[in-house]
Amino acid sequence: MLSKRFRIGVLLTAILTTFGTGLDAAAEAVEPRGFEDETWTEGWVDLRPLDLIRAGLVTPGFAGNGLGVGIPVGGFRGFGPFDRFDEAEMGDAWYRYHIRLLSWNSASSGKLPGLSGLYSSSGRGCIPSEPGTPGWSARGLFGAVGTQGAPPGNVPIGTYLYHVDQPGICGELLYWPGASLEQGRWQCIEGHIKLNSLGSNDGMVEGWLDGVKRFTRSGVAFRRADETQVGIRDMWHNIYFGGSWPTPNPLSLILDEVEVSTEGRVGCMDPFTDDNDSLHVKGLTELHARGLLFGCAYRKVCPERLLTRGEAAALFSRVFSLPAPSKDFFTDDQGHLFEGAINKLAAAGITVGCTPVAFCPDDRLTRAQFATMTVRALGLPASGPDAFTDDNGHWAEGAINTFADFGLTEGCGENRFCPNRILSREEAASFFLRVADRIEPLGLASVEPPPDWPPPGDPAPIPPEERD
Repeated sequence: MLSKRFRIGVLLTAILTTFGTGLDAAAEAVEPRGFEDETWTEGWVDLRPLDLIRAGLVTPGFAGNGLGVGIPVGGFRGFGPFDRFDEAEMGDAWYRYHIRLLSWNSASSGKLPGLSGLYSSSGRGCIPSEPGTPGWSARGLFGAVGTQGAPPGNVPIGTYLYHVDQPGICGELLYWPGASLEQGRWQCIEGHIKLNSLGSNDGMVEGWLDGVKRFTRSGVAFRRADETQVGIRDMWHNIYFGGSWPTPNPLSLILDEVEVSTEGRVGCMDPFTDDNDSLHVKGLTELHARGLLFGCAYRKVCPERLLTRGEAAALFSRVFSLPAPSKDFFTDDQGHLFEGAINKLAAAGITVGCTPVAFCPDDRLTRAQFATMTVRALGLPASGPDAFTDDNGHWAEGAINTFADFGLTEGCGENRFCPNRILSREEAASFFLRVADRIEPLGLASVEPPPDWPPPGDPAPIPPEERD
């Protein structure tokens, strides 16, 4: 009997809730595999040796481990096996996965995961569905970086659709209007396939990005009137470049939390249940996904709780990957939960404590203190254009101006910084995410723009091991 949910990845809890959709993705879930240990290699259909070279477990994923996938220069295939469902006659299914582009300087289009119904070689490699050899696929689609209206550095996404009435022998490139992936950010892709009734063109394709619906295509025929055997059979975990020409740039990403449902939208996974109304929810979720921020209780992050100096020390030590010193710097943190992180900060010159011998780990941290510590940590001069009206003459004015000059804050409103206001955990998450992006630039910062594409001349044959 078909399970109602098929899950690939780690169950963070028995009950999953979503953000921004109000959906409940609660259990009747099974785990045919996970990305938490080496058993993730078991049970795939069409898992190839090249897949195991170009994909593997990485930490952190979105929750726990993720699946890191890379395509080297001159390559096509990053990953491409299937999860095959127990019952081929599925006619309506939804999927969800979280994805993070580490560096995806795509010069052309390619494929991302999606659903398929392959009963022959149809639906792949420019072999269309034909009577007697039916098949379809609705994989994800990525385009060349910065094209299709995507902002510079962003990668447009959509659906690569093989269906009965497609024009030409290859699938249709259906970009989702206004939808693109940012480099270095965790984002959530959802899709829905409703197969057509036999003899009718009433099938449907839908797509969502970060909980927002971006695409609908109705009137689709996935199967002909007599093709009763054609259903939704596979979740195709396809990471593939091109095309006829291999990638001229190395490409890398992480997948996690893949789930397929026959009961309705799965929704995007949210690690915390108490931050959905926060203006800083994206920062909280992203820092958690990167393994830099932990909750305050089971599935809670306490966004409005005021940050202590000890908690700030822990965040600084993780974001900056500070080494552990042999020296003990302060007398008031002995045995404290954050003693190790505090010593790391002192050794790095980020803090001098609240007195020459004390750190005051349980005191609260002001926005001015945070700005000062950040400027020291980044090695920036404590000076810059006057950015705010409420810090004139403040002991931290120079650091605050530098903090703003380097794009780390826009203040608290009305040209103010609110230097003496205590920093909340949610504000700290947004600050630390900007800092993390500065010290470890993500995306295309060190990569040349994609070349003119395609290159001149005829492409060489694609090696068998690289084929889709």
